Parts: sequence; C-alpha cells; structure tokens
Amino acid sequence: MTRLLAVFVTFTAAAMTAVAAMSRGGNEIDKALLVAMSIAIVLSVHLLPALSRRPSTWLVWIGCLLCAIYGHFTFLTYASLRAGDVRAQQSMLSVGTERQIDAAREALAEIKARPVAIVAAELARSDNRRERAALRAEIAEGKRAEAIRDELFRLSGVATSAKVTGATDPVTDRLAAVTGMSENTVTVVIGMTFSILLELIGALLWYEALHQPKELVTVESEKDAKETGVDSVTESITDVTQPITDVVTVRAAINDGKCRKTVASIREFLGCSQARAMELRKVLVAAT
Repeated sequence: MTRLLAVFVTFTAAAMTAVAAMSRGGNEIDKALLVAMSIAIVLSVHLLPALSRRPSTWLVWIGCLLCAIYGHFTFLTYASLRAGDVRAQQSMLSVGTERQIDAAREALAEIKARPVAIVAAELARSDNRRERAALRAEIAEGKRAEAIRDELFRLSGVATSAKVTGATDPVTDRLAAVTGMSENTVTVVIGMTFSILLELIGALLWYEALHQPKELVTVESEKDAKETGVDSVTESITDVTQPITDVVTVRAAINDGKCRKTVASIREFLGCSQARAMELRKVLVAAT
C-alpha cells in the first residue's frame, strides 16, 4: 500500500512539473528537454533520501527540491490563470455585457450616416428644403451613432472590470481580506506550501516503501523461527509421551479383559502398525 501511494504521488508531481516545463518551452525540442530535466529532478527529490546515506546527498537533494518547487509553482500559477479565464468567461456580468456590446455593434453597423460636423456644414450651405430635411435626418442618425459609440466605450470598461473581478479566485480573495495580505502574496504562500508538501510526502513515502519490507522480512523470519522451534519441541514431547500413553492404555485394557498381551490383539486394539505393537508388547512383558 505504501509503495502504491508513493508511485501515485511521484506520478502526480512528475505530471505537474512536465506540464509546467511544456509551458516554459519554445519549440518541441526545448519542451522535450525541459520535461525530461524536470522529471529527473522530481524523481531525485523523491528517491535520493531512500537510496543514498551519504551526507553530500542532502546538498544535492536540497538543490533538487528548490528546482522542483519552482516547477510546481509554475504549474499552479498557470493553472490559476487558466481557471481565472474560465471564471471570467462564465461570469454573468461579463456574459451580459458582451451581449450588449454585440447588439450595439450590430446597431452601429446599420448606421451609414457621415460624421455630424460634415453634415452640419452642408446643412448650413444648403437652401433646398428637401435636401435640408435629408441632412437633418442624417445628422440625427450621426448623433445616434455617436451615442452608440459612447455606450460601446462604457460597456468595454464594464466588460474589462467584469473579467478582472470574475477571474479573481474567491477563496484567495477571502483569505487576503482575513489575513490583510495582498492576493498575490496569498497565492505565492499557498503555491509554495502545496509544492513543498507534495515533494516531502513523496520523499517520505519512498523512504518507507524501500526500507519497510526489509524490516518486515526480518520480523517474519524471526516469527517463523520461533514457531518452528515451538513445533519442534511439541513434536519431541509428543514423540516421548506417546509410547508411555499407549503402554498405559494397553495395560488398562488387558486388566479389563478388552485386550490380550499379543501383537495381533494390541495392533487390533490401538489400530497401530505391527512394529509399534511389538514394541508395546516388549515393554509390557518387561514390566511384568
């Protein structure tokens, strides 16, 4: 069970650091090398304390631990950003604002009026009644377009604010409010804590997994040896006491008339072998 749990923890840590390495890499070769290096570092953190007893190993282990923590913290940071993007997209305020922006853009696209200043200048120079009416209508459409543009500007600000608010982790926000620290500080502390715990748990589990079986084998061997010794003593005692018991039993049967002092009768009475019956008869005869 311990080894299975150790494999699971190591696999989780290796997967996290591999994803973080892929996020830092540029081309495919860079990503592959970074992934290999990160996994090697994580395996070293988990296995070095169990495989080596040299004092210098701890210096290497501490360096690997710091690098592994950096990799895990990178993964947690990118994961938090991706989760923030998802929360921002699913925010009700953000969704409603985006719909309003789309509707305003569609309305603005349908307006073909020229800028109000240009149309107003033409209206001032025109004396034709019909032309002036058309220009006034165009000015009204131009003002409507300007109002829609102002609304789009306002909605863009609201959408940006909604995305920022929606992207904030609610748990981090509450912890920051309680502790008085900034959200970035809380995020760093939590990420570092998770990373350190994951690596220490992996190292501890592998140490127990690689050392516990030897102890169990020793204990089991001693237990088996003790049980074997007890069985041997029991068998010896049985071998010594069994003939005496049989002699007593046969002598009592002879006295009661249930058995005769012959090999055949003793063998039939005890259901034993002929050799045993002969030995018992010799003992009975000698005792007589």
